[in-house]
Amino acid sequence: MSDKSPLFISSIELLAHSIELFTQGKERKYKFVILHLANAIELILKDRLIDKGMSIYEGNSNRTVNIWTVFTELGKAGITIPERPVIELLVDDRHTIQHRFGYPNSDTVFYYLEQVIAFFKRFLIDEYGVDITEILGLYVSENDLALFNLVEKPKDEKDLYTSLDDLFAISPESAVLQAYNSVESKIIQIMPEATDDNKPPRMIWQYRSFPHILDDLVIHGFVSQDIIAKFDILRQMRNRAAHTAHFQDEQSSPDWEEALRIAKELLGRLDKVIESGHIRKEPNTSVDSTV
Repeated sequence: MSDKSPLFISSIELLAHSIELFTQGKERKYKFVILHLANAIELILKDRLIDKGMSIYEGNSNRTVNIWTVFTELGKAGITIPERPVIELLVDDRHTIQHRFGYPNSDTVFYYLEQVIAFFKRFLIDEYGVDITEILGLYVSENDLALFNLVEKPKDEKDLYTSLDDLFAISPESAVLQAYNSVESKIIQIMPEATDDNKPPRMIWQYRSFPHILDDLVIHGFVSQDIIAKFDILRQMRNRAAHTAHFQDEQSSPDWEEALRIAKELLGRLDKVIESGHIRKEPNTSVDSTV
């Protein structure tokens, strides 16, 4: 397992270049982000296959095996890829772009970047024992790393807001998506289930206490009643950002600036709740497996 091999280095360089292209905010370059991301994943998986002593070539030819063969061979070596569904979708979109000259929008590109970075973050630790932030830090600026939460702990809350503002300048939809994810993450921190030894999945809708958590904060005087309406507005805007195609027929233009403002306000309020050490008390609360 070497993080010095040509395939490994090329894979990381492609991922880094994908980030750089996205942060330029030029839509005509977004298709190259998709191409680079798909190629980066194929290279890192093939590199791992080589580490297992397996050939990446088809028979005696000079053609390398496709991604589906790589999945199969890695499986034989005991390496599972839980991110496979997203990777397959990415590869399919890569083929569409190559053969039909498509141009993906910013929120689609940001989605794939987040998914691929999450894959690399896990895969590099599990299979190579290296940290993605340290590796990408050789190629990508700290500001760009912050856009994808790869800088673990901002120096202060202004750094988080600045990274959201920087992302907003590139893609308002992506900034709202990331801001909403940050709000969800902070809400989870004050849920009783999140303090259990066996922590449940980090999906906010699976928590039984979620429907009541904002009411609880109002009751204990941490926030005013309007926070419930504001969170609902942010959630709706998040859905618009995540599912743009479903709202294309609507004549009204979404106010992304207002959505980001609401997110920042919620983040500030939730930080104060977390600093207080407040955890909502709800005996015998567990994850709702039926959701």
